[in-house]
Parts: sequence; C-alpha cells; structure tokens
Amino acid sequence: MKRCTGFGSAARFVVAGILVMTALVTIGVATAQPALGGRGPCDRPEGLLSPEDRQLIGERMMQRVQDRLGLTQEQANEIRNVIRAQRDQGRAELQKLCEARVELRQLLGRQDADPAAVKAVTERVKVLQGAMLDRRVDTYLALRSKLTPEQWEKWRELRREMGGRFHRRGPVS
Repeated sequence: MKRCTGFGSAARFVVAGILVMTALVTIGVATAQPALGGRGPCDRPEGLLSPEDRQLIGERMMQRVQDRLGLTQEQANEIRNVIRAQRDQGRAELQKLCEARVELRQLLGRQDADPAAVKAVTERVKVLQGAMLDRRVDTYLALRSKLTPEQWEKWRELRREMGGRFHRRGPVS
C-alpha cells in the first residue's frame, strides 16, 4: 500500500473525517427507516451537523485545499460559490429522493402492493438519482474550469491519495 507523502497526517485526518461524515449523513438520510414516534429519515434534511459546524468544517477544508493546490483567493471564492450553489439546490432533491426511497421500501415490504405503484415509485427514484448525478457532474465540470492545468493535476493527485479510503465504486480522476 502506498503511503501518502506531502500531505500532513492532520490534514489527511480532517479531510478523511469530513468525507466519512458526509457519506454517513448522506447514506443515513437516504436509506434509514422511519423511527418510532413519526420521526423518519427525511425529517432532518439538514443532517446531523449544525449549520455552524458545517460552515466551520467547510472553511477549514477549503483552506487546506486552497493551500495544497495553491489557489488564489479569487479561485477559492469562486469554488466556494459553486459548492454553495450545488449544496443549496441539491438539498431539496435529496429530500425528495429520501422520501421516494422510503415509499419504495414500504411498498416492497407489502405483499399486496400494486405492481404499477411500485414501478411508478421506482421510476421516480431513478429520475431523482439521475438528476443528482447530473448535478454532481455539472459541479465537477464547474470546479475543474476554475483550476489551472497544474492545479488540476494536484487535485487529481490529492484524489488518488484519498481514493481507497472510502470504498469508492470506480476510478478516481
């Protein structure tokens, strides 16, 4: 296993923690079953962290990326704006996807569920997942356009260093 070089252990720890928390919050919101008392997985679209915590983590992460890639302040601000816009637009989609997955799970759990209803909800889940993928690709392309070729290569290297730690389902680029 290749050891990461040039990226301090504290920075690796922070980036790893942020990525793990983001994955856990996303997975938890999108797949959890409703709890007793009417509180379900879709009742907290803001996630487990407070807005202040998310802002602090985002600022620290952005500062480390800025330092690592050698971003100008203008680039860092543009990237922050891209990420903020993606996040704000994606929250409503994630909420709808969560609700559709819960509905699908409930239908699949009932032996008497109407097959047409199951297929309709399945189609809604597919459309919402497709929209979220489109948003991720658009964000990726927007972020890439803000970087110089040298910064892009540094970004790709950073992604390769972090690649195997979070069970990604494909090549890291």
